[in-house]
Amino acid sequence: MLQAFACMQENRVLLDGQLIHTMGRDFNNENYWKREFGSIYHLHELDSLWKTNKSITDYNDYGVQLVYLKRYKEALVVFQNIERMSPGRYNTLANMGTTYELLGQDKLALEWIKKAVAKNPKSHFGSEWFHVKILEAKIKGPSSWNSTFLIGTDFGTDSIPKSTRSKKALRSLTEDIFHQLLERMKFIKPKDEMMAILLFEYGNLVALTDDATSSYRVYSIAKAYGYSSELFDKRYDYSKKLQLKIEAYENKISVQQEVNKNKKSQQIEVMTSAPRNTVLQLIFFLIPIILLVLVVLLFKFRKKK
Repeated sequence: MLQAFACMQENRVLLDGQLIHTMGRDFNNENYWKREFGSIYHLHELDSLWKTNKSITDYNDYGVQLVYLKRYKEALVVFQNIERMSPGRYNTLANMGTTYELLGQDKLALEWIKKAVAKNPKSHFGSEWFHVKILEAKIKGPSSWNSTFLIGTDFGTDSIPKSTRSKKALRSLTEDIFHQLLERMKFIKPKDEMMAILLFEYGNLVALTDDATSSYRVYSIAKAYGYSSELFDKRYDYSKKLQLKIEAYENKISVQQEVNKNKKSQQIEVMTSAPRNTVLQLIFFLIPIILLVLVVLLFKFRKKK
């Protein structure tokens, strides 16, 4: 398979409406998913390296850059050449499968991805089984484009996703789908029906394993990919409603911080003005005494004369 963070501290909301504070990497942030790959500069650089060093690794990376740049037919020729030069390399098998899929040849894609999985079933953290299921669903047609076929479960029909699976099983499933989606989003941009479905199901999993804030973000990406259904609207609206609780809470905190800031400013002003007032009072107290002393001294001086 063709291969590849954001550290955040923020407030989030759970499905039951409870607000929590989190710290760590946010893999469901939209900007994280939108990263771009591939450049003409790297393509020329790898082409030069390959021709100089005759390294199959450099040649493979050259093919990967061609894929990133959507030059799929040229990339396929590269991977076919590598397969002839050094048959059975995992990277070649997986890259051939991915390239065939991007060319719309799903049956050939499935054939090569299965070879890759047989060669290294643990690749991509053991998530390649899901790539196989996606290709099988695409070959079977839209009637198989659902969670039951793709991941062997569903999440009910309520506004809140539900599952009979254990938290551990759901977490494992979430991670597998995440790794596959991360790869696919490098090449498949909105709008795409299959990607939209996969993102919706991933959003359901995230709601159950992480929080409603994360699911709202994933649902939003699914929407951008073109997903729409009555069930989707219910879950999207519910997660958005929960997200508004965070905005209200953060606005309240912001107002309170501004009030505290103003209070602190006033306290500092009082503290700095207090010594000034004391000095003025002392001056006003001493002036009459000084004047009186001066008058007495003047009187005595004249009397001596």
